[in-house]
Amino acid sequence: MFSESRVRIVLASVGCLLFFLSPSPAAGEKPLGRVLYSHATFLRGVPVPGSESIVPGDVLTTSEEGSALIELKSGARVKISENSSVRLLLEGETVRAELLSGAVVSESIGKPTMIVTTPTLQFDAAKETESRYRVELSEGQTILAAAMKGNMIITARDGSGSYVLREGTYASIPSRALENANQSAAPDGQLGGDRSGTITYVVPDGVVKRRGQSAEVALKADDGITWQDVVRTSQNGRLRVALVDGSFLNVGSASTFKILRHDADLQQIQVQLNSGAVRVWTRPSTNFNVQSPTAALRAAGSDFIVEAQVEGTRVYCVQGTVSIQNIEAAVGGQVTLHSGEFTRVDRGLPPSAPAPAPDRLLQSLIDLVAVPPPNTERRMAAEPMPGWHIGSLSEAESAGLLIGAAAGAAAAVAVPLATATPASPSRP
Repeated sequence: MFSESRVRIVLASVGCLLFFLSPSPAAGEKPLGRVLYSHATFLRGVPVPGSESIVPGDVLTTSEEGSALIELKSGARVKISENSSVRLLLEGETVRAELLSGAVVSESIGKPTMIVTTPTLQFDAAKETESRYRVELSEGQTILAAAMKGNMIITARDGSGSYVLREGTYASIPSRALENANQSAAPDGQLGGDRSGTITYVVPDGVVKRRGQSAEVALKADDGITWQDVVRTSQNGRLRVALVDGSFLNVGSASTFKILRHDADLQQIQVQLNSGAVRVWTRPSTNFNVQSPTAALRAAGSDFIVEAQVEGTRVYCVQGTVSIQNIEAAVGGQVTLHSGEFTRVDRGLPPSAPAPAPDRLLQSLIDLVAVPPPNTERRMAAEPMPGWHIGSLSEAESAGLLIGAAAGAAAAVAVPLATATPASPSRP
């Protein structure tokens, strides 16, 4: 017979095994990882009851003197500092920690499996090696980034460029949502006037037929577009548009679209995509609508891709939620996409049921709207972008910035990364 102590050991082992096999809080969603440690931390609006699984879309919030340590199934770990809020999302095989406020520390060994993002920037490890870095949204919304172990890459989320932050240094970055791209925005980001946006990138060419004009004219960077202008890219053309509300459009090759309306009072933008593909980053304050030959979409504060053809439309939700229905309201059958899901809307039919996007489909949709195009070398800045300050971590600590950033692993992550625990998740 088993002794009582052996029974307890067996039960504990089975409990650890079942932790990651048990159903997640959201049906059909697989856990991204688990909370190893937490203090004064809230998940799904309630205090974290010790070890808890994390699924895509979960938001963890720490209060004053609170903290949390999360271990992903890949083995990477992220520490959430006090007075911080982080949303965890899954994009392909990569976990994205969306920093809403406060600070996080990311630590991994080997192939990077996690990135950290803010509304304008993305942060990830530069190489497949041991990595530790910290990202913080400080008072005044300045972004502070520190490369504590290994180099890190800071990339503008609109695709305009990247910068390598060397180990032992930090960057202080003014958090301006649109940088130079949105100089045409109305005060406080409100919509107004005839101008709908600004062309920030064109390669190799694109044209516009202005409202009331019969001829197309070539577009170049810094050109403005107004509502009812028809914009078209060539077979090899790509362009990016910064809209006046702070939203972005990445427009793929052989695409035609126009801004049907922008309404200052309703905070609403309506885009008509006649053909081709577009990726849209929307502001939370704007009701953003897209029409294609077969579909009608609504979103706010989301990132999504639309590929439009005469007989059908594909929609992929990168982040947030998107509501889709057939362009013909009588068809019915509205669906809502969440992060990582896609649907297809054929002529005369309701949208297909939301489904996880296969890796090949996801990559093809992203390539359709990548600006610059795939295989085009992005600007990897040897110098920081305008307005950035780069300094040593010792300088940052002496100035009271990034407290503990240079203190090493103990300060960065409470539990050493290489330390195995009985309940640690297995690698995929």
